Amino acid sequence: MNKILIYLLSVCLLATSCKKFLEETSPDEIRPSSTEDLYSLMISDAYPYSLKPDWFSDMLTDDIRSYGMPRNTNGTINTAYGTYYENGKGIFAFDPLELEGATGTAATALDSWKACYGKIKGCNIVIDYAANVSGTAEARNALVAQALFLRGYYYLRLAQLYCLPYTGAGVNPETAMGLPLILTMQVSDEHIGRSSLRQTFNQVEKDLLDGAALLKDNYTATTPYRVGHIAAYAMLSRFYLYRGLDEDIDKAIAYADLVIADRPQLTQLRNYVISNTSINPAGIYDQTTSSEVLWQFGFNSKGITTYLPGPGSYTGFHAPYAVSDELRNMFEKGDGLADKGDLRYVLNFSKYTISGAEFPGRSLKIGVNAAAGDNGIRTGEVYITRAEALARRFRRSGQDADRVKALNDLNTLRSSRYDTRNTAYVPVAFTDADELLQFCLDERRREMSLEESSRWADIKRLGLSVTHTFIDADGGSMVFTLPANSPLYALPIPVTAINRNNNLVPNPR
Repeated sequence: MNKILIYLLSVCLLATSCKKFLEETSPDEIRPSSTEDLYSLMISDAYPYSLKPDWFSDMLTDDIRSYGMPRNTNGTINTAYGTYYENGKGIFAFDPLELEGATGTAATALDSWKACYGKIKGCNIVIDYAANVSGTAEARNALVAQALFLRGYYYLRLAQLYCLPYTGAGVNPETAMGLPLILTMQVSDEHIGRSSLRQTFNQVEKDLLDGAALLKDNYTATTPYRVGHIAAYAMLSRFYLYRGLDEDIDKAIAYADLVIADRPQLTQLRNYVISNTSINPAGIYDQTTSSEVLWQFGFNSKGITTYLPGPGSYTGFHAPYAVSDELRNMFEKGDGLADKGDLRYVLNFSKYTISGAEFPGRSLKIGVNAAAGDNGIRTGEVYITRAEALARRFRRSGQDADRVKALNDLNTLRSSRYDTRNTAYVPVAFTDADELLQFCLDERRREMSLEESSRWADIKRLGLSVTHTFIDADGGSMVFTLPANSPLYALPIPVTAINRNNNLVPNPR
């Protein structure tokens, strides 16, 4: 391909997301003719590097609390954080109208539907067009493999937002509403109705399985910014845990086994401690310091300031929303100097101090000076996924070997997270199946705090209720509750999508 055409393709990719590529009758359309061209399109239109699919979902969980508007010393309201207060109040109150984007800021801040389906469109272009470009069979298969993985990932994220939990109370996957399954670039989303929940999860499973097989045979990821078969195995382990059928527990363990056999390394957080008073703030997703990143994407979360102020921008007043007391109290603190305890509390949260009290404000799993994001999948998640699955199987079958293996995973993970410079890690031990499982769930909450919408997914699959106490601008409080097994587990589909597609059945409010 000559230099002029390459330049035009680049402009198409960066400026118009290759709209002309989809216009069959366009006289100036630009079509990839080689695997190299299609790879460039995939990076732009299928990979999620400018995307954080559901960065609002933490506001729905018990990991965030409301503090109301700060006040000046004379008692008047300080308006420095007024925008954050207004942006978050409808979501924090589980307001369906706000969540569907009909009012407030949600029309733009909450439209994960549009963001994910836009990337699914890019995946479909790569999958459909791979056979038509020049290049080796291995190179074409590598492109299809990555696109299949990514499509499965996007559909899983959409299902976690807009569908009921697969094994939820009273949920029949055969009749419960899933997602519109758009599997070819020739199909528009404007007239596609919703598949069943079973069909949706079957498609996610197929995409991830097919993608993993093709990745293993045709592609080696040279960087965690690209997906390889180990990342696909890790995502399959997550998928099977989330779907939650009895047979899925065995599959979650099996795929976690494959990941850990190949990539057992966990980042030793004690290496981030420079001295009693100095910490390396790089974050668990910083590849220069962390050995466990399997796949990473997104821009730095410091730039996501719709609901929470960015790191370093606090003005001496508390923000309207911050990490909940319930979550921060789940971490063992140590003495703060020679023994800092659970370093996930020290390292994973951006904090600010008011009148001597420390408040964790938001996630700091990637350093504020890094260019990369803190989305994807890590070996740490795989360990806690396998531990939970083993604990569930132990509770079901009573096989003590599963209990022992679950404890080994827990202690392997936890020993890498504690400050052991001067204080030895003390292993946990449980003989009761229910206590073991509950500890696994608590450990998952600690390990995955404010990451990959994990807490929202757990609330849904575990059938939990969430109670929020909202502090209004006058200091009064209002209590809002998301009941256990609520219909609102399936969030309202954005009104823009409903208006565009007359076959798209809305979720009940």
